[in-house]
Amino acid sequence: MIPQALLRNALYLLRGAEFTVLLSAGSIVLSTVVGAIVALSHAFGPTPLRILVELYLFLVRGIPLLILLFAMYYMLPYAGIDLNPIAGGILVIGIYYGAFMSQVFRAAILSLPKSQWDAARGLGMRLPLILQIVVFPQAFRIAAPPFVNTCMQLVKSTSLVSIIGLWELTMAGREAVERTLAPFQIFAGVALIYFCICFSLASYGRYLEKRMQYVH
Repeated sequence: MIPQALLRNALYLLRGAEFTVLLSAGSIVLSTVVGAIVALSHAFGPTPLRILVELYLFLVRGIPLLILLFAMYYMLPYAGIDLNPIAGGILVIGIYYGAFMSQVFRAAILSLPKSQWDAARGLGMRLPLILQIVVFPQAFRIAAPPFVNTCMQLVKSTSLVSIIGLWELTMAGREAVERTLAPFQIFAGVALIYFCICFSLASYGRYLEKRMQYVH
């Protein structure tokens, strides 16, 4: 039997989950773009660009996401930069996870045998064509599982935006607890919704991985 407090607040939690999915989708798109650009710059860029990329990776991966969210919310206004909280949340999460995505993509690219690079160069291909025809199709298959895992971590990390006042699933759960005084029921429901979102991502990742096995 579904607990009454959870049943009465189910639609409210689902509305919070809808916002979480939208926030996650925007952040995943941004982090994927940032990760791809950083990975290519790290692997093939000139030395000054590689130094900048290394600095970005060390800074972002060495600072907790919560600190970056606080910096965006409290410190940027002092510098005259006033971001919309939703856009700011997507920007910070996207840039933060872009560093982790870049390592997924870079590892996949560099994992290809050197003989394939040499064969492509022997055919007279330039780097953009080698990446497009030889590297990306194979690297995508290699990167798919860790990419999906990183996306799942990103979804769960969106719960941190409630700290800076953004309304999403975790914030909806906290508000429902204040009304019902039933934290176990409400947060059990919140955990179940997060699990369903991440399970859907994991299932899609397995489906994608199986499909890519037959793509040559």
